[in-house]
Amino acid sequence: MRKALNREKTHLGRTAYTDRVKAILLACKGTKVAQLLTDDLQRYETGLMHDELKWNEVATHACRILNASEKVIFLTPFELVNAKDFVDKAKGDGFNVVTVPENIQQKIRGLEDLAGNPIRDLEQFKDEWNQSFEFEFVDSKNLTREERMIYDKTEEIIDLIGGLPKNVKRKMISETMRIETMSYREATGLWEVAQERIIIKRTQLRSLKEYAATLLHEIGHARSGTSDVSREFEDELTSLLGQISASVIL
Repeated sequence: MRKALNREKTHLGRTAYTDRVKAILLACKGTKVAQLLTDDLQRYETGLMHDELKWNEVATHACRILNASEKVIFLTPFELVNAKDFVDKAKGDGFNVVTVPENIQQKIRGLEDLAGNPIRDLEQFKDEWNQSFEFEFVDSKNLTREERMIYDKTEEIIDLIGGLPKNVKRKMISETMRIETMSYREATGLWEVAQERIIIKRTQLRSLKEYAATLLHEIGHARSGTSDVSREFEDELTSLLGQISASVIL
């Protein structure tokens, strides 16, 4: 700053004291300061954010402080819209949503806060959710009359494709379901290789069409040994469609 003052200039630019202000902010570790900074950060979309929060180091530091002191989750405007159901789960669990721009999200992903805990963005929350997840299995005897009528069609559906693969030992219904790998929504069905079981979410028993589609989808995973969005899995689904068509027409 002294060097800048000693220069023969009529105007002293902000760059003269940028490093000093940045150092002061990065030295702050109090929640009150972090809250002020993150509140300002959320003005990003309006264009009213102060220049200090355009410094990535300061914005990242504010997120680290806040994550260590409060129950928060950092989300981008895009995630607020496109992962709404999962965002609602976070809010339901008592998390306060802090909106951050994309570049800051990239900076904090994988970082730890000042207490040594992972900074919670959508991916981190998803991992925590799945790790704490427990299935709530439903005995077929406890299904409603309408659900039972659809569930009782299980063997007929399976017969259309020549029976279950040998690696499927159990078919189960659950009230709850894990979050899908490729999205932030609850899966409607799941093939668990290690447990050799297919699990279908109870909501799929709302209609025979939904239940049959989910059951056959998971059988496709069991038969092919591949995941979604793969050519092998698509080939297996095509094969299932062919088998079903042949069974119905013949």
